[in-house]
Amino acid sequence: MISHAQAAFVEDSTANISFKNYYLDQDQEPTDKDATVWGQGIELRYQSGYTEGRIGFGLDASTAIGIHLNGSKEKAKNSTMFPLDEDGSPTDYWTRIFPTVKARYQKTEARIGELRPDLPILGRSFARLLDSAYLGGQITSKDFSNLTLTGGYVTKAIPRASRDNSKLSIKGATETSDGFLFTGADWKASKDLTLQYYVGQLDDFYIQQFIGAKHKLKISDTQSFNTDLRLFDTQASGANKRGEEGYGSKVDNQTASIDFKYKIKNHQFQFGTQKIGNDGDFFHMNQGSLGNGADGTFVYLTTNRLIQNFTNAGEKSTWYGYKYDFTQPHLKGLNISFLKVKGTDFGACGCANESEIDYTLRYQVPTGTFKNLGLTAQYGKFEKSTGTKQEQTRIYLTYTLPLF
Repeated sequence: MISHAQAAFVEDSTANISFKNYYLDQDQEPTDKDATVWGQGIELRYQSGYTEGRIGFGLDASTAIGIHLNGSKEKAKNSTMFPLDEDGSPTDYWTRIFPTVKARYQKTEARIGELRPDLPILGRSFARLLDSAYLGGQITSKDFSNLTLTGGYVTKAIPRASRDNSKLSIKGATETSDGFLFTGADWKASKDLTLQYYVGQLDDFYIQQFIGAKHKLKISDTQSFNTDLRLFDTQASGANKRGEEGYGSKVDNQTASIDFKYKIKNHQFQFGTQKIGNDGDFFHMNQGSLGNGADGTFVYLTTNRLIQNFTNAGEKSTWYGYKYDFTQPHLKGLNISFLKVKGTDFGACGCANESEIDYTLRYQVPTGTFKNLGLTAQYGKFEKSTGTKQEQTRIYLTYTLPLF
């Protein structure tokens, strides 16, 4: 018999299994970084309820497997889709399993174990078979009206294409950090305005501050104008500041970005601009230089595109795009979009430029037997004044099946 204290723990539990079938094709000139691969990702997630009492306790867990379906050694090595064996060929499959212990007091929750934060200074990559995550501890509090407070410390990354955990680092560095300490707040100043402040320190590399503002102006029942302002200041600390070997280029950057979206009925028009400071590239946590499948990161900027992220020192970027949501009964759940980004005034001469245009088609079954079945098809084309050209196609099917 389940005790009263255990009842909510069991009754409020949920579990689901998610599938992602993923095809990626990439062509790049003049360097030979072509890739053509196909894989299957499967993840089982369990989330318990909380025990009864003043402080409730719970346990979550996830287990996942990535399966290599197609793609030769030469075609897979540049895809960052799979872990590589000692001879450089893609592994047949890899698995991972991680628990998370949690506790709740009123509207404050503490979690230790696997973390999946989506914060301006600590994001995750969803762009391959398995999503990336972190190991550490995090506290989130919503005890104050219209205010969410977040803080935590992560010690390891869970890369999207690795059998193992990874220590933390930045692009170009071969040394690692002991951990990343972060805190921040989201304040809903009004029903249409949210203000954000976050600060994080990657030991021995940098301290990063973020200020954000999101505003929605309702023009009518069918029209709105959304503004999204993002400001970053990232400065060197510890070994990176001292210029020690293996800790990468000195971090010194300020970045400002503003994005606008005008929505009218089924149409959305998007445009914006961004400036990367002249003193250095925009830096963020990135384990790609460590190898062993630790590639893959996410930048909280609109310029984080399929192929590039437009974060070179001094770079000025502008973009425009369009999205259409179908609402006809037989097409509901379907949308199509494109976004074009152009970056200028960077490089040693201050005259380099680059551009990328991405097209996306998404469809998710809204109701019925196949609800939660989704299809995404994306095509991106990138060109740089140095002669680099790259094209990428991604097609993936997703399905989430609730178990209980």
